[in-house]
Amino acid sequence: MPQPTPRQGRDTSIRTYRARRDFAATPEPAPRAPERTAHTPIFVVQKHDARRLHWDFRLEHGGVLWSWAVPKGPSLDTADKRLAVRTEDHPLDYADFAGTIPEGHYGAGTVETWDRGTWEPQAEGDPAAALDKGELKFVLHGTRLNGGFVLVRLKPRPKDRAENWLLIKEHDANETPGADAAALEHDVPPPSSKRAAPNAKKAPRTKTAAPVPGAVRGALPEELSPQLATLVEEPPEEGAWLSEVKFDGYRLLAFKDGATVRLLTRNGHDWTARLPTIARAVSRLDAATALLDGELVALREDGVSSFALLQQALSDGIDRNLFFYLFDLPYLDGWDLRGCRLLDRKQALAGLSDWRGSLRYSDHFAGQVAAMRRQACGMGLEGIICKQEDAPYRSGRGRSWLKVKCQGREEFIVLGFTPPAGSRTGIGALHVGYRDPEGGLQYVGGVGTGFTEKELAALRRRLDALVSDPPAGMVYAGEPPDSQIVWVRPELVAEVQFIGWSGSGRIRHATYLGLREDKNPDEVVMPVADPEAKRVAFGPRRRRSAIVKATPSARKAEPAKAPVRLAKAAKIVTPSKPRDAEGAGDVHLTHADRELWPGITKRDLAEYWLAVADHALPEIAHRPLALVRCPEGIDGERFFQKHAKPGFPKEIRPGQVGNGPYLVVDDVAGLLACAQVSAIELHAWGSREPDPEHPDRVVFDLDPGEDVAFAEVVRTAHEVRERLKAVGLDSFCRTTGGKGLHIVAPLRPRADWDTTRAWCRAFAEAMAADHPDKFVSRLPKIERRGKILVDWLRNGLGSTAVASFSPRARPGATVATRLAWREVTETLDPAIFTLGTVPQRLKKQRTDPWKGFDELDQTLPEGTTKRRR
Repeated sequence: MPQPTPRQGRDTSIRTYRARRDFAATPEPAPRAPERTAHTPIFVVQKHDARRLHWDFRLEHGGVLWSWAVPKGPSLDTADKRLAVRTEDHPLDYADFAGTIPEGHYGAGTVETWDRGTWEPQAEGDPAAALDKGELKFVLHGTRLNGGFVLVRLKPRPKDRAENWLLIKEHDANETPGADAAALEHDVPPPSSKRAAPNAKKAPRTKTAAPVPGAVRGALPEELSPQLATLVEEPPEEGAWLSEVKFDGYRLLAFKDGATVRLLTRNGHDWTARLPTIARAVSRLDAATALLDGELVALREDGVSSFALLQQALSDGIDRNLFFYLFDLPYLDGWDLRGCRLLDRKQALAGLSDWRGSLRYSDHFAGQVAAMRRQACGMGLEGIICKQEDAPYRSGRGRSWLKVKCQGREEFIVLGFTPPAGSRTGIGALHVGYRDPEGGLQYVGGVGTGFTEKELAALRRRLDALVSDPPAGMVYAGEPPDSQIVWVRPELVAEVQFIGWSGSGRIRHATYLGLREDKNPDEVVMPVADPEAKRVAFGPRRRRSAIVKATPSARKAEPAKAPVRLAKAAKIVTPSKPRDAEGAGDVHLTHADRELWPGITKRDLAEYWLAVADHALPEIAHRPLALVRCPEGIDGERFFQKHAKPGFPKEIRPGQVGNGPYLVVDDVAGLLACAQVSAIELHAWGSREPDPEHPDRVVFDLDPGEDVAFAEVVRTAHEVRERLKAVGLDSFCRTTGGKGLHIVAPLRPRADWDTTRAWCRAFAEAMAADHPDKFVSRLPKIERRGKILVDWLRNGLGSTAVASFSPRARPGATVATRLAWREVTETLDPAIFTLGTVPQRLKKQRTDPWKGFDELDQTLPEGTTKRRR
């Protein structure tokens, strides 16, 4: 219980702050009278590497910052009760302080901003009164810390020289097992170096005068349909036009509201989490609020944008080599600029940055449109965009923006594919079409070149999930489409380069450039090519659609380590109910056609679990879990969940150890229920439910830093294996579905978590000490550049690691996959293990790659891991 005590003893007032510092010698700010402005109170956490590393936790109240020193740092894990030592109040200006306090002065050492945001008390009334009583409950809205927390004062002891409190995370949607300060620093980028404008959404900073003529005051829009260009054959010859490069990338709108940034595609998909480097760069622009329009691109060595390189970067989940070219500014600092002249908007945009990093200003040429086109085509660019210099910004397609291309290059709807022949794999060719202005579907032929081996395999996986009847209402000219075409639902859009049109509306010498994730097939509309050619309706062969329906095994998985056997109960039936509620045994999939990955639906995820359940359940059943849910797919919001909510499927049941909640599935019905709630990732504890406080395995996550080749990760995996073997532990390897590998050693559940965590930390630190040029055991990314993190933090009560056979919420629908050690070679490509390939891999396997895992009888070695000499 909190201990109510009067404020006495140690002085926590601002006077103490002033008395301890010589402001002529330290860069820390001197106290001054705070400005009287109404805003939501801020909080800040500053990492202070002084005589002892600690985190300073500060809450604004009454014109000062209440302050506590937290030796182990804040945590989102409700099991972590962090000691917080009350210190003197600090001035509000200290929230922006970062730098080095000189030696010989109070608090000497470096101070950096670790987190910042706003806070509010959970209960009505004066927070100061709650603090005096010894218990303050509050909610944080920060970059790394969010949700409910409580500060509880400890009962003073005779020898205490300070006022000691506990800082504890409360149970809510933001709690995360194992998310201590080190883990948060590893997983979440720090906040912007600039302080967010308090209450930015309610009272955005505004300029006293309009930034450009014609601007009107207004609120930052929540969304915006971008202005689009109309395709023309020749550039305009008359009028005042600006010419810009036509970039080969993805259109993005950037919404900046204080330190908060949202990056939305033209179809409204939120890519902020997918592009953290770009988002941080936007947050640093010289504007409190802004709405910016531009194109996300990857550049070749010659500086020309490449759609193929962009796709590869997004597939790899790496945005640090991408650029966001900005060409328009519809809103700035409280002013709506959409009615202003384009030239004035661009001049305001040019002043927001020095444009040296990930953000680039898309410059223009005034006049000389034909010359600009010739120069662009000579450089191998796709074309140019011509814009009327005095035109306002208008959503939708119009003729104040014109698109002039250099060669035949279009976006087409993918209608089907032909099987591969000879040594070709994946597909032989894509077959494509477009919608005419009346909505008719025009077939234009096949695209058989431009694919890499990786793209052929990836396309086949996506297309297999879309196989369907021939598209209804499709017409063609000339020869009928190939009879071997496997038709698919018209849901994908491909970008294609071609020489020109044939005399029957077919594309000639077509080359595949990539899929357009940002385009909807309904947008692929163009005038009919070769309109004089006779069109013939393609006669579709109607088929009844099928869905997977399964009855889960009547016998649940046993809690022992023995492999779980399930009845083969999956079958294909014709649906008799609406397709938005499909049955899978007792589990019904609502919105079964909702895409979780591009081209991959909830139904596909459920079918995957049915296919791999025999192999997956021994790893997952009866083991505490945390789920990563993506209700709108991987491009939408995602969140960890480890406690059941009202209305949650009964096949996913709750559990708890102390204050640590978790979720459990027992059988295939539980896996299907995970698909129903769009839980893509299953992260498992290192212990089983009957005895959660004693681990039955340890996991080392090998996480490469920047510029580390995957071959180095493979070599590190073998070194970890040999080091574990040297202390008597056999181990196994799996992909993580990301860029690293897991090394997993089974244990008899005897040691407790504290012992296990300490041993794993010593093991990782010994590797880092032996080879400091190769390995690190600390999480800060600045220390990991060119090195591999041997992450030991998966080994703790409530900490999790992605479970074997779990899909990942990443592009490509990769899967964490068990490997035999003979497969762990420098040619290993983790990206080949996906939702589409893993079931086939399991069918072909004659031997379990982890054979003997459950039978090993080994315990954690006593003592600490020694360094190698």
